Amino acid sequence: MKNKLLFLFALVMSASLQAQTYTTGVINLSSTAGLSMTAKIEIGTQVTLTFTGPSGRWFALGFNATSMGTGNDVVTVNNAGTLTAFDSKISGYNAPTADPMQNWVIGSDQVSAGVRTVIATRALNTGDVNDYVFTAAAGSLSLIWARAASSSFSYSYHGNTNRGISSANLTLVPTNPPAPTGSASQTFCAGALLSQLSANGTAIQWYASPTGGSALNGTTVLSNGVTYYATQTVNGFESLTRLAVTVTINTAPTAPTGITGATHFCYDGSESFSIAPVNGATSYVWTTPNGASGSSTGTAINLLFLPSFLSGSLSVTAQNICGQSPSTAIIINQHLAYANTLTISNCSAYSFNGQTYTQSGSYPFQGTTVWGCDSTVTLNLTIHENYNTTETVDACGSYLWNGQSYTQSGNYPFQGTTVWGCDSTVTLNLNILENYTTNEVVETCGSYNWNGQSYFQGGSFSDTVQSLTGCDSIITLDLVIHPIESITIDSTVLDALTWNGQVYTTSGQYTQFFTSANGCDSSVTINLTIQDSGISELEENWFVYPNPLNGNQVLFISGMTSGTFRLINLNGSELRSGIFSLQIDLNDLEPGIYYVMIGSQRKRIVIIH
Repeated sequence: MKNKLLFLFALVMSASLQAQTYTTGVINLSSTAGLSMTAKIEIGTQVTLTFTGPSGRWFALGFNATSMGTGNDVVTVNNAGTLTAFDSKISGYNAPTADPMQNWVIGSDQVSAGVRTVIATRALNTGDVNDYVFTAAAGSLSLIWARAASSSFSYSYHGNTNRGISSANLTLVPTNPPAPTGSASQTFCAGALLSQLSANGTAIQWYASPTGGSALNGTTVLSNGVTYYATQTVNGFESLTRLAVTVTINTAPTAPTGITGATHFCYDGSESFSIAPVNGATSYVWTTPNGASGSSTGTAINLLFLPSFLSGSLSVTAQNICGQSPSTAIIINQHLAYANTLTISNCSAYSFNGQTYTQSGSYPFQGTTVWGCDSTVTLNLTIHENYNTTETVDACGSYLWNGQSYTQSGNYPFQGTTVWGCDSTVTLNLNILENYTTNEVVETCGSYNWNGQSYFQGGSFSDTVQSLTGCDSIITLDLVIHPIESITIDSTVLDALTWNGQVYTTSGQYTQFFTSANGCDSSVTINLTIQDSGISELEENWFVYPNPLNGNQVLFISGMTSGTFRLINLNGSELRSGIFSLQIDLNDLEPGIYYVMIGSQRKRIVIIH
């Protein structure tokens, strides 16, 4: 048992010793702008060298040396590409030569912004006589360095300004600090930054991978489902292990899909409404309409309604630490019991709730509204009858009835409605009586007495009287009145005057009576003066008639069958002449005394109207 304990103690001590690391930290070999050089040596179970210099030149580093003495162990960066002669030695003041055994293993060779960084490892003691043997212990180490004097990878004299000696102190690296502590799962809202991640430790840095890589910027936007890794740095040493934190990114929840509950209901005091849970929501905000009360932060709410509530909007939103969703709403309507009186006037029968009523009266009905609420309707019904009648009318000539004129006797039905809107049928029994129109033509002399009125001039005269049937009878009188003429003529003749077969030989007033062409009485009076001519008148063998005569009459010649004539007036002027045959046309002569001359004989004639 004792041997076993000693063995375990030896293993623990060995592991403890092997875990110790000594480092020089970063040594600034040269700070010349654009040509800076650094070195960092870490000695533990192996040697790790981090060596930087200008990427466009050769540069070299010697271990445990103060000059370019023969046999000094150096490393050289003398090629722009892959390094194949990194492990070298110095043979006096000459160019370094490559070791046959290249014991440095180059793990990284990177160029950035004109700086070349080479990271290489090797055993503390390679067994190669050309290699310096490193010791994992505190102490000092002299380092020599040099670089090309110009941009070149060919070894050449470096000059005094491109070389130097530096002293490096190896110190023990404390035990690597543990990873920081914290929640392995952290939740944030969209847009959260890396700086919002939480970890307990010192000088926390976050990485995208569990090992290696570069620290992330604090402004990096966190992504959902991604794991980030945290280290802490204690006394200048960064923990090798890292805290893994998986991020969940939340957003404001979506709107509830819908509100379940009655949108129309009868007043009974309360109603319940609910929604389906919304993913990511931690609570809910209900907004109730005026006239309703109730509250809830969950997915269901019970509301109490006042009787005055009729209609309003009920809405709900889902929320979490990242915000609130749009609202989802429904319109809810409360219905009260219904009571109404229906007053109806109808023709004949009326159907109400499946029953037909033919008598006026009040009829109550108990039922429910479309929303299922109590409904009481009282029907006050008045039944009006349809109307049928016959109207008998006697009319003269025509009859206007319901906008239409009728001129024939007959039966004419009219279909209409009463003031109540009921059917109304009225039949017209029409008897058309004739009006009479009579024309009476009268031709008379002087004047005419008609219907108690005397007319002295002709014309058309109408009078309306009623027939025995009471219809108008129109009589039209076409009246022609011929004048009764009375003419007085002053006449002076020689020796004698023959007038209508009567011979007057002495002066005096003589009147003769005639009948005009229209059959009217006519008288002619002559104031006659007889003068003695002193000669005897030739024997007459012809005479004329009628004499006097109207201006439109024909003068007949008796005693001669034909001959020539002349017509002269009292002044001796000839008015007409021509050949006659038994008669002479005297049309268009004015009333007066004229002489008809046939040969040397003459006859006096008198023309009257």
